[in-house]
Formats: sequence, structure tokens, C-alpha cells
Amino acid sequence: MEMPVDINALRQERAKKYDALTAILDGATGGMTADQQTAFNAAEKAVQELDETIKAAERAQALRASRAVPSNTTTADDNRPADRVPATAAEKDEPGIGLARYTRAIVAAKGNLEQAHSWAAAQFGESNPVVLDLAAAMQTNDLGGGGIFVPERLSAEMIPLLYPRTVIRRKSRSVPLVGGTDTIPTVEKGINAYYIGEGDDITTDEPSFGAINFKEREIASLVPLSNKLLRLGRAGPAAAGVDKYVRDMMVDGFAQAEDTAFYRGAGTGAAPKGLVRFILASAKFNATGGQTPTAVQIDSDTRKMILALSLASIPMIDPAWLMHDRVFLFLQDLRDSNGNKVYPSLSEPTPTFRGYPVERFNRIPVNLSDGTNSDCTEIAFGDFSFSMVADSYQLRIDASDTASYKQGNTLVSAYSKNQTLIRGLAGHDYGVSRQAAFTLLQNCRWGS
Repeated sequence: MEMPVDINALRQERAKKYDALTAILDGATGGMTADQQTAFNAAEKAVQELDETIKAAERAQALRASRAVPSNTTTADDNRPADRVPATAAEKDEPGIGLARYTRAIVAAKGNLEQAHSWAAAQFGESNPVVLDLAAAMQTNDLGGGGIFVPERLSAEMIPLLYPRTVIRRKSRSVPLVGGTDTIPTVEKGINAYYIGEGDDITTDEPSFGAINFKEREIASLVPLSNKLLRLGRAGPAAAGVDKYVRDMMVDGFAQAEDTAFYRGAGTGAAPKGLVRFILASAKFNATGGQTPTAVQIDSDTRKMILALSLASIPMIDPAWLMHDRVFLFLQDLRDSNGNKVYPSLSEPTPTFRGYPVERFNRIPVNLSDGTNSDCTEIAFGDFSFSMVADSYQLRIDASDTASYKQGNTLVSAYSKNQTLIRGLAGHDYGVSRQAAFTLLQNCRWGS
């Protein structure tokens, strides 16, 4: 009688070999010694051999199972073929999980692509797409060349993940930025049409054109991760949780940096020019009423903003207000002399103000100065169909367990905190295709 191979025992043996492999990596600070590299290669080979044995045993088990129930076997009660377990589709990873695994492999191997490939193969299996991606990446430079490029299919997953966590990107049109630079023509004033009488000359009008000159601006996101967390998340549910954590931390880092730059970036040096810098001086107004304006003052100030867009013939295809929570909550709670909310639409699930949607946007500063007070903020309003983000989104990553990063004004050492610092780099730019489509209420102290 044939004795089936004990697959569970093989898997337990593989787990031991894999733990030995990982322990070698964890102990390799500043690169592997010759002895460590020899031990790593032996452990890697052992894991790979066990993988092959396990796969062969699983195939044999499947063949035994298919032979155990012949195709002509019937049930006793209804003369139908015996039930079989239906095939199930392979579970598909959530968006961004591949990016997280790719990153974790780079972190585990301290930037050595060959070791990252071996680590990922032991962790996820030889046929996993991330393992194949790392094999392809081994043909390029490693961290010493300025970061490891993430495959296009993984980079492309980043942008959709950013949308729910951003405001400016989510509200803007997205265009590709090919070759690092691009010029997109714009129309500041179109051609008017006129009625004419018999024999009259046709009135002519000249359109006014402009252009947005996009230039790739490099954005960096720093994500500190616990080395203990990375070690614990090796397989099963724990690994899935770590993958999601790494993905979410990277996405959140990019989202915060983007929104800050796209709103108020100076446009000098490395930073893109943000929305506020495109608004015409004639469309910027000063708020009145200090910290506690009346409803009359609020209506008067915001009326100027709406009127500025109306006089510029802005079509209001995708209009929206941008408010810091300090202003939003002040307006939401404002009540009249009878205790009724002055702006009840701000308490709706999808809040509006004066008939237009509101985006709560805490990337707007609340410590701006009007020359006397340092607790000022801003309210922006405009048609975001004229707001554009240009992406040349080829992401690259690198990692270090010895670098430092700033937490507020304090410099933190990743080494002393037992952390690994992941740096993500990408390129994009921001622009406005019609400057008159936006207006700003500045020096606003409402609710401070």
C-alpha cells in the first residue's frame, strides 16, 4: 500500500529553513560577510528544494484524490455522479499589495536586489509576480544608483490609491507627463458670436491663448517602519496585515506631500507651483469680521468670490470650496438669534455652501499672518475642471536602517529606534489652465 508523503511535515521543515534564512538577513548589518553569504545561499537552496518537493507532493495528492472517486461513481439515492469540490478562482491581491511586497523585499535585503529576489521567492513562491518583477529589476542598478525603480504595473496602482486620500488630485484632471516636460495650450478667452443685420460687417474677435509648461518635479515620501513588525509579518494573516500597513503608510505619505505642494507650493526650486500661486491678484479678497464674523459679513465676503468667477464667464463645471476644518466647523455651528443654523447645508452628508460643494482640506495653513495677527487662514473657491495634475509616475524606492528623519523639529535616528526608513520617489507637476477660474479669501481669522 502506498504511503502518502506528509506534506505538513515538509511545510514545517520549510518554515524552519526559512527562519534560518531570515535570521541570517537580520544579523547582516552593513552587508553580509563571506560566511553569512555562504550560509544564506545554503539556506536559500534548502528552501527552494523543499518548495519543489512540496509542489510534487501536492500534485501527487491531487492525482490520488482524482483516482479515489472514479468518473462513473454514482450516489445511491439519485443515480447522479458523486459531488465534487468545485474549482475556485485564485484570490486576487488588493491594489497596492504587490507594491508593498516589492518594498518589503527591498527592506528585508537592505537594498541588495539579488537577496531581495531570494527573500521574495522564499516568502511568496517562485511564480509570484513580485518575484518575477525583482528578477527583471536585477538587470538595473541597485540602491547605489539612486533607488530601485518599481515596475510600471505596480507604479500604476499608486495613483488610484491616492484619490480617496487627496483633495487637489481628486478634484483635478489628470494628464500624462511624457519625457519629463510638456506644454499644454490653454484658452483664457474664447471667440464670441454676434448677431448681424443685412449688409452689416461681421464683428471679429481675437481669442486669448496661454500655455501650461509642465516640468517633472520630484516628490519624496519617507515612511519609518518597525524592524520587529517587518520580521513578524513573514507569512499568513500577519504578512497580509504588514503588506497593507506598508502600502497605506506609503500612500498616505505621498498624499499629504502632494496636497501641501499642489495647494501652496512656491514653484521655485524643486517644488511645483500650487493653486494659490495661480490665482490673480484681482481675485484675492480680504476677510472681514475678525474671529467672529456675522452672517452678513460672511455672505458679503463670499459673494465677492462667486461674483469674480461669474464675471469671468467661468462655466462652473466642477466648482468647489476648499476650507480648513476650523472655518468649516465655525460656519457649520453658526446660528441666528433664534438658534437656527445659518448654513444648514454644511451639516448634510455631502456638505454645500451657497449651493456649491465643500471640501474639508486641512492642508490649508491656519498660522498665516496678515501683518498683525498670526492665526489667519484662507478659503479657496473655483472651478476644478481647470485644475490639472501631470504625472510621470515611475516610482522608485530605497531603504535604510541607519538614516535619520525629522519628526516635527526633532531629528530621529532610524537605527536607534530599530526602524527601517523607506523613501519613495516619484515625479509630477501641477498647473491651472485658466487662472480666472479660481478666487481666494485671505487673512481669514474665522473660528480661530
